[in-house]
Amino acid sequence: MTLFFALFLLAGLIVGVIAMIGGIDRKQRHGPWVKYLNLPTAGAAAALFGIVGYPLAKYSSLGTVAMLAIAGAAAAGAAAGMVAIIAGWAVPSAALHAEDPRFALQGHPARVSQAISGGQPGEIFFEHDGTRQAVPAVGLEGASIAAGAEVVIERIEDGIAHVELWSNIERELEKLS
Repeated sequence: MTLFFALFLLAGLIVGVIAMIGGIDRKQRHGPWVKYLNLPTAGAAAALFGIVGYPLAKYSSLGTVAMLAIAGAAAAGAAAGMVAIIAGWAVPSAALHAEDPRFALQGHPARVSQAISGGQPGEIFFEHDGTRQAVPAVGLEGASIAAGAEVVIERIEDGIAHVELWSNIERELEKLS
């Protein structure tokens, strides 16, 4: 019986790690219960079932049914606690988070079609959702950028893209590695 509970503990920990690494995709939540009955809830329930059941099996003289009932009640309590945490904290916090449209294309590659000079905007073009788009652009910190250069969009604010040379970003990435 101790092996049974140890396996539940291990399974709960594995499910918890998978949930932390993979996360929960907002687009995959369809019904009202899907967002509450998920990997973190299952992981917490399985882990607590094992945590409570293992010492009961190893150190108590309770029968199998009693051990399963106590460990099951603890697992149900863990699942209820996870649902309460998700419903009371995580879901309302996520609902308050609104994506800033200025940064919707942050990191998106583009090419300069009209040179960008210190104070004068130029123009970039890029493809997004299968459509080629052209947008006025300025360099970050007033940088001048020649036509044809590859750039990365930092943000689009008031219809003007703020861009940085890809070579600058590449150089910074090489310093990190």
